[in-house]
Amino acid sequence: MVIVVAVTFVTAEHRRGQIRRPGANLAAKSVAIGTVAFLAGVIPAAVVVPASLKMLPSKGVHPLPVSLPTYLQVIVGTGLLFAAVAVLSLALGALIKRGIVAIIAALAMVFLPYVLALAGVGAWLLVFTPAAGFAIQQSVREYAHVQGIYLPITGYFPLAPWAGFGVLCAYTALALGLAMWRRNRL
Repeated sequence: MVIVVAVTFVTAEHRRGQIRRPGANLAAKSVAIGTVAFLAGVIPAAVVVPASLKMLPSKGVHPLPVSLPTYLQVIVGTGLLFAAVAVLSLALGALIKRGIVAIIAALAMVFLPYVLALAGVGAWLLVFTPAAGFAIQQSVREYAHVQGIYLPITGYFPLAPWAGFGVLCAYTALALGLAMWRRNRL
């Protein structure tokens, strides 16, 4: 939903021909959609994470204990992930100018590599694509001296949480910069 709303937020003005101050308009829209998407991610995460930690043990599932900063990273990181994906989608919408095509491009950039990595095609997709941003939701770390199944499907990502989020932010900044540059040339 975040991708669809973000793309529609910017492509609607192309249909109506309402672009007046292109660069400033796109920056303001980025802040607005980023804020709304952050809240759309962080509020449910702030409810679901503590609730699931209380509910899961009664169902026979015992999550590994992690520190409070890790829980906060997962909760706030979910909001940041939503915000970065929304701004990336907005930038793609501004670049492509066609709603459906921009939505498909955003889904292909963010979710397709994630799904392929989960299917075992290659964890490297979670290093070099915007899907690396999902690492921000990782709560358990990989240790070289501990033998385990370190795969994306079991919750492990090849990059550290903030490094993976940094890859997503780099793609977002590049797409937004290109969109602003292109709009200012009009």
